[in-house]
Amino acid sequence: MKNHSFGKCCQAAFLLIALSPFIYSQDIQWQQVLGGIHSEYLYDVKATPDYGFLLAGSSFSEDSGNKTEKGKGDLDYFLWKMDEEGKMEWQKTFGSAGSDYLYSVGLTRDGGFILGGASETSGSGFESPQPPDGDKKDPGFGNMDFWILKLDPTGKEEWQVTLGGIGNDQLQSIQQTPDGGYIIGGSSASTSLSDRGGELETNPNMKQSDNFGSFDYWVVKLSSLGEIEWEKTFGGMFSDELKSILITEDGYLIGGNSNSPASRLSAGTAPDLYATAQASQGEENPPRLRHPSEGGEDPPRLRHPSEGGEKTAENSGMNDYWVIRLNEQGEEQWQRTYGGDGDESLAQMIETEKGFLLAGSSNSSPLGRSGGASNGTDFWVIEIDKQGEPLWDKTYDFGKWDVLVSVLPLTPSKGGGTPSSGGGTSSSGEYLLGGYASTETLGKRMDNKGVNDYIALKINDRGEMLWSKTIGGTGTDQLKGLTRTRDGGYILAGNSDSKKSDDKDKASIGGSDYWVVKLGNEKKTDEERQLVEVYPNPTYQFTNIIISQEFKEASVQVFDMTGRKLQTKVLPYRSTPIDLQGYLPGVYIFKITVDGKTEDVKVIKKGNN
Repeated sequence: MKNHSFGKCCQAAFLLIALSPFIYSQDIQWQQVLGGIHSEYLYDVKATPDYGFLLAGSSFSEDSGNKTEKGKGDLDYFLWKMDEEGKMEWQKTFGSAGSDYLYSVGLTRDGGFILGGASETSGSGFESPQPPDGDKKDPGFGNMDFWILKLDPTGKEEWQVTLGGIGNDQLQSIQQTPDGGYIIGGSSASTSLSDRGGELETNPNMKQSDNFGSFDYWVVKLSSLGEIEWEKTFGGMFSDELKSILITEDGYLIGGNSNSPASRLSAGTAPDLYATAQASQGEENPPRLRHPSEGGEDPPRLRHPSEGGEKTAENSGMNDYWVIRLNEQGEEQWQRTYGGDGDESLAQMIETEKGFLLAGSSNSSPLGRSGGASNGTDFWVIEIDKQGEPLWDKTYDFGKWDVLVSVLPLTPSKGGGTPSSGGGTSSSGEYLLGGYASTETLGKRMDNKGVNDYIALKINDRGEMLWSKTIGGTGTDQLKGLTRTRDGGYILAGNSDSKKSDDKDKASIGGSDYWVVKLGNEKKTDEERQLVEVYPNPTYQFTNIIISQEFKEASVQVFDMTGRKLQTKVLPYRSTPIDLQGYLPGVYIFKITVDGKTEDVKVIKKGNN
């Protein structure tokens, strides 16, 4: 389903922008180029409660340029924590001897961070898990595994875990759940071999669920300490790649891209071909196909392609958005596909007042007719209700190839207080879309800069464009993430190999670097800040004391309502977590002193969530 009955919104929107003096986009406040002499690849960006933000990706560079830590292998996890003015607070590198791709980073309730990506393992994990190397402490299983690290507020590692099977497992999304655990999603081409015995059978981090096609959706729920609580695989007979997970009030919404047809055989139906998983010890001949009539215990079986997996929704074209609603235990509630006669690629999903907004790219023609995106790809967004029924959809055309990578609700997430960085709920009905556009062929736009440029686009709840902003140099500039900062501005972050040119005021250091651009508050007003804040408040266990400016020394004393002092803690950072575990539900007084100035803040501790 790709419906363009709403017309060519992008043409009307550009006309509206040209005629109206009241619609404008933001000015660039500052920008930074970050990296070493080789290449850096940014994948995610998150605003932090202390008015700063965190950049996450991978680096191929040694300590050079403005990268201060040595590399560990080919590509390493590379984190860069910055303050609100773009100045570095700290940077961290984590890696193994192979290639490690940091695709997703999330904020945690204790003021720390959770990192998730894909890590390459040398050799094969078919016979046994492979030994750890570099910063990896757990064994690897296959060619690529999920690699997850928990960090404290300063970027110091607290724990890590490796998850996977014997094939390729590529993590795309990680975030903390309301119970303090984590929900992880990605794509898996690994088959379950949990019944092979030995180390694989006893390793709790080995993938247990079966594989259906080439790649399947793989969703894993972890405890607060990184232990698997449940895992689920969803897929059809071809390739299904998970791109986004959204936490809802009663479970999860998972989405990605699928080129699998609907599965033809019901769950549990098996072809009458079986295969042994391993030749007997000392046996010269390879494993042979075995018919069930031979008797004995069933070994792991080879899944026939016609079995098709568990996909019930039909595809419309080559690749469609494929969205599945899950309950809190990971059980499917419903699934739907959305697309046209070509290729659709989902990037991200957010919750809206009416349901959900799905954002990505499409090269399909409207309703399968000619004249749609036949010259390339366009941004494509579709809003669905809570049961998956489409409400409206729009396309936005900037150049020949337009790739949407991120969507941002322009109000705080449910619960309030944190900077919005995707995955929240918009009650204002306004959204910021981000991506990049290839500009070398169509010549439609007056601000063509390089091969690819950053694109930021604000829309209302009907998909109508409010303003757009194009930012780029003369080279290749590809936006990978955007977030709204606490002062009302926006951070646009991605990869660039452009020299100093056009909008870019600094040349790249290596082949490709992180390029971060800060856009100002569109309301052109300065925010009045309190010296100290406590977030979240109310809280269940952890809360963070946030100091809004630089300081020399600070501390907090925690009292109950009888005046009894419960703890004293030095505050070394602009955002420091305070643990209220073991305290009864009720009201507590935080006496916070910053450079001689003292403020009292009431904090409410709730019961168990």
